[in-house]
Amino acid sequence: MTNSFKKSIASTYIKWPNLFLLVIIVLLFSSCSTTKTSAYFVKITRDTVLTSATLQQGEIKIQKGDVLALAVSSLNKEEDIIYNSTNAGSGYEVDNNGDIYLHHLGKINVTGLTRRQLKLKLEEGLKPYLKDPVIYVTFTNHHVTIVGSVGNPQVIQMPAEKISILDVLASSGGMVPSTSLSNIVVVRDSSDDKKQIRQLNLEDHSIFSSDFYYLRPNDIVVVKPDEKELLRQQKRLDFQQVSSIVLQTITITLIIYNTFFRN
Repeated sequence: MTNSFKKSIASTYIKWPNLFLLVIIVLLFSSCSTTKTSAYFVKITRDTVLTSATLQQGEIKIQKGDVLALAVSSLNKEEDIIYNSTNAGSGYEVDNNGDIYLHHLGKINVTGLTRRQLKLKLEEGLKPYLKDPVIYVTFTNHHVTIVGSVGNPQVIQMPAEKISILDVLASSGGMVPSTSLSNIVVVRDSSDDKKQIRQLNLEDHSIFSSDFYYLRPNDIVVVKPDEKELLRQQKRLDFQQVSSIVLQTITITLIIYNTFFRN
């Protein structure tokens, strides 16, 4: 910026200081509008006891089409390698007959069993072949999906029976500034091939006793933005942009006037 240009701005400010002050005040007020913040459990009282949610369906039972991961540990380390899912492709898929195939044991019907029941069944069946076998069973095809106004929308694996909605939100980077915690939607498949939709309010501690606190396989969590807050932010941004253009226009006009038209 040249010295003559700086002097022009200074002389303009000296001649019309009130005009500059008015524009600055308008810009300040336009950027200081109140923003509504959303927070977890704002309605909860201090030093209280809440009833926790329970997983109403209990342990999930294995179904046709499930893919199971097995982690086998025994005193026969060479044999363990054969069974472990990392060496059995992508896992053990339950076929249309409800069976999986396991070395030494052949076909095993697993539908209707829980992970714990299958663990005990396999440990008992493998005792003739492995010394002190310990088996851990997990699901590899179970997941929940979270989309919408979060830091990292994603598909989250669900190897065990349950995962809480708070764990899913935390794993997805938490809420962004425009998130509405009072309007979170969970879409769940029901047993009769219908979709069950539930709106949750995470600002209220009643979520702890909801049967949707713990998510189920294939649940979809939709975190919606606060539409009113988004509109306020957009209006504030638009006003700031217009005010900036107006200020620049006034400044340039006054500089031109002082430079070329002032006697």
